[in-house]
Amino acid sequence: MKTIAIIEENWNGHRPTYLKVFTKTLLELGHQVIAFCPQPLELTEWVAFNCPNYQEQFQVFQFQRPEPSSFGINGIRTALNALKRWYYAKASIQYASSKIGKVPDLVFFPWLDSCLAPYLLHHIVDKIFPYPWSGLYVQPRHLRLKQKFWSINRGTLKPHAALKSSHCPAIGVIDEGIAKQLQSKINGKNVITFPDFTDESAPDLNWSIVKQIQAKAKGKKIIALLGIQSQDKGVLTLLEVAQQMVKQDYVFVFAGQLSKQSYTFQEQARLQTLLNLKLPNCFFYFQRIPDQAKFNALVSTCHILFAAYNNFPHSSNILTKAAVFEKPVIVSSKFYMAERVRKFKLGLTINEGDVLQCIYTIGRLCSQLDNYNQEVQPDFHGYRRLHSTEQLPEKLQSILTSI
Repeated sequence: MKTIAIIEENWNGHRPTYLKVFTKTLLELGHQVIAFCPQPLELTEWVAFNCPNYQEQFQVFQFQRPEPSSFGINGIRTALNALKRWYYAKASIQYASSKIGKVPDLVFFPWLDSCLAPYLLHHIVDKIFPYPWSGLYVQPRHLRLKQKFWSINRGTLKPHAALKSSHCPAIGVIDEGIAKQLQSKINGKNVITFPDFTDESAPDLNWSIVKQIQAKAKGKKIIALLGIQSQDKGVLTLLEVAQQMVKQDYVFVFAGQLSKQSYTFQEQARLQTLLNLKLPNCFFYFQRIPDQAKFNALVSTCHILFAAYNNFPHSSNILTKAAVFEKPVIVSSKFYMAERVRKFKLGLTINEGDVLQCIYTIGRLCSQLDNYNQEVQPDFHGYRRLHSTEQLPEKLQSILTSI
């Protein structure tokens, strides 16, 4: 039995799901787990319900995101924030160790990205953080996007530089398309591809919001954009689509917390103009979706999932949701999500921000819905199996054996 510390500072999106599922998997592998998160009571209750036989192997401590730096230069500010996280993680582990008398054999970050930054070299991390560590590198953006700034800098200044740390035995990624590239940049260290798993809780179809959507739709086809409503999610594109399709038999659902700070001033003005139209074919729920059962109810209720994100080179958990509930999805034609959609025939692609193409694609998909499985033969089952939590024990074990 090893003692594993697992640290998550953010309780939004699917990050709580990552922490919970990693915790459960490690407990079931027979390890002692010390968790650090913003909602220790919620995690404790979840473990008690989902892992009742492993509660003696589990402890949890409060953990909040450190106060962010106010330094004026963006790249340096990002590095300073990452440094704070390493210092704070060390202090939190030392405190927990003093209370329970255990020192972790490995510290695992389910969302390692927050601890990485340009200018943050592995030598610095080694001096700050004395424990063996690993994690899931979810969005290695610079390995998918060509950016002038990165291209003129030496490799040591890239965000992945800290992964060369002698304390980091292996690393996990979701994007298999960059695994070999990343491995070559961190001295051949083991890079393990993890499943893009999701919470498959039974949909809470009694949720009042779902009832309201169904009442509004009255049998019309529902196109949904779910999760945080940020600029990169293509909110403006889908709103403009809804505006042009206002006389057709569709309902457009926007559900999730509205992230106004992610929009430029001009985009905020355009967003407000569209919202002020009070389009009768739109349903807005600009609040955090309370839990995964309710999120799954929204997925289950819609007919098409809109995920044509802007300048978004990563995967999205929404593809796994689409596979679980067998819903066709519309994604942007570039990058990783398009690769997955084409490979498994999960839906169709459009050019980013192309309103007319999106209108055509919605019509095309809706015309196929009744016979979608027969006509298109999507491999929902294959995608769901590939990204199932059943794949996790082997992946985590690969990291643990590297210690």
